[in-house]
Amino acid sequence: MKLFSRKVGWSLFALLLLLPIAGYLGAGFYIYSTLVESTSGCGRDCDNTPAQFEEHWSETDFPFDQYTVNYWESVRYAGGDEGIEIDGWWVPISETGPGDAPVVMLVHGIRGSKNDPDMLTVSGMLHQAGFNVLMFDLRDNGASSVEDGKASIGIKEYRDVMASVDWLMQEKGFNEHRIGLYGDSMGAGTAAMAFGMDPRIQSVVLENGYLHLPVLVREELERSGYPGWLAPAATWSARLFDGMDLNEISPTIAFTNHRDRPIFAIHGTADTRVLTHHTRDMVTLGAEQGANVTAWFTEGAVHSGSKYMYPEEFKQRVATFFSNSLGGTVTP
Repeated sequence: MKLFSRKVGWSLFALLLLLPIAGYLGAGFYIYSTLVESTSGCGRDCDNTPAQFEEHWSETDFPFDQYTVNYWESVRYAGGDEGIEIDGWWVPISETGPGDAPVVMLVHGIRGSKNDPDMLTVSGMLHQAGFNVLMFDLRDNGASSVEDGKASIGIKEYRDVMASVDWLMQEKGFNEHRIGLYGDSMGAGTAAMAFGMDPRIQSVVLENGYLHLPVLVREELERSGYPGWLAPAATWSARLFDGMDLNEISPTIAFTNHRDRPIFAIHGTADTRVLTHHTRDMVTLGAEQGANVTAWFTEGAVHSGSKYMYPEEFKQRVATFFSNSLGGTVTP
């Protein structure tokens, strides 16, 4: 009887010990799943094309019509993993083809697509300045393949960027020294990972990006009303229940494996979605690693808002950066 009581006691003790752990991990997985949920398609932006687009999520008087392009090609090619197909828009410098102009790839943010006016505006600016542009939907977004309906915050998506480099070189004949990359928000994190992993990408612009994913997860939880101390639970449960290691690769690789390729980081000082310190931390890490990093902090600009608050300066700075790193002449 005593032995039975002792076994019951230990079982209850183990249960009481495991319940809080299970609850902690369960809450973490719920939060992780909520944060990374990604729906395919383009939402309200489906009518947007390079030839005509607007902002459907808020009222604005920004002159989007000044950045339209009347010719482009819908393309589809293999993504970064087996079974993934990427849907994109190829915007050559002229109707006759890419000529000898460099090309810049554009990477959208979380739950975004190539139809996003943020992407289309930058595409129009670069096109006007004399660059070919490739814009595409990452997996689980837009018209690209649906893998699992979740964003991996760049952990898997960076391979789709590298697959886009393959397509540009194999299908369009670009030399690797003429290929640049731009990323916005999660797209900036994804672009940083791809840049660090793929030496064929000559230069990169990171707009309101993040540097350390665990810090971003904690800040995103707090922004969404959850306690920051749940961040480790979200990270652990992602690996335990979903097989996703959020620490597998980090945007820091762009600054530690830069090979002296230039990096241009842009961040609005009024950004509350991805805090400005992430880009300041990039500058610090870049200095420590001897990276070729320049930064522009746009006074008063919100998340992804630099291009709208300072359109002409944004266009000139970004175009000049890519011209200096990729060659080509900036068109006023």
